Amino acid sequence: MADAPDGPRVLSPRDEARVLFAFEVERLRKEALALLPVDPAAPRGERLRRTLALKQMVDELVEHAVVAEREEGTTWSQVAAAAGISKQAAHERWTGGVNAWAANGHSLFSWDSHHSTVEAARHLDRVYADHDPSRPQDAVSSGLDAVRLPGTAAAEAARRERATGLHARLSVLSKQITPAYNEWSRLNNVGARPEARAEVLTQLAVLHEESAALYEELTGAEPELADEHRDSAEQARRNSASNREHAELLVATAEAAPANTSSSEGTR
Repeated sequence: MADAPDGPRVLSPRDEARVLFAFEVERLRKEALALLPVDPAAPRGERLRRTLALKQMVDELVEHAVVAEREEGTTWSQVAAAAGISKQAAHERWTGGVNAWAANGHSLFSWDSHHSTVEAARHLDRVYADHDPSRPQDAVSSGLDAVRLPGTAAAEAARRERATGLHARLSVLSKQITPAYNEWSRLNNVGARPEARAEVLTQLAVLHEESAALYEELTGAEPELADEHRDSAEQARRNSASNREHAELLVATAEAAPANTSSSEGTR
């Protein structure tokens, strides 16, 4: 991991989510202020279209807020209570965004970007302070672990590296699972022998079992997202069990076929 002069370029997932949220708040502020002037010559409906676009940005900001809360360790029950909805509803509404954030590396910027999250935070410091000299000059950056607790940087980097490695292995498995399911569908369509179909299902079961094990490891590497990883592990285990059960049924059918044929021939 490359270091910027003032610290690591990529911070802890918790800090990254905090700065992303602040960054999106500033973007929303700009768009809201752009609606302030009165333009009598604006096309009919323009004000409404722009306001609806702003509403979409607010909805996206809510997703970023949930991501930041989850990285802070906020439970789904606490998220649900804050939103005034059930835990199940909160999970269904926002778990996709949380998972997408994890799949994206828990980072504000892409890994090949030259931007620094600390630099982004300090830019937001200036934006916030410029509106009122009495405001703190470091309102964003001062709340980051990288600034408050610089000694944790090495441990966070090691944890992030471990999580990145696990996600990379999951990505490889995912790329193996998709063609295996395609092959299973093809064999079904051509009426292939039960043994051939059972073999593909067994391969799929093994891949799902390996995925479940990796998700379980991720609960330790990304404890803030442990609930999501446990759910994914459980789903992978269910898929594996279903694949194995179906494969065993196909093998049993294949083994019984010769006996049934012989029995029918003997009655002719």
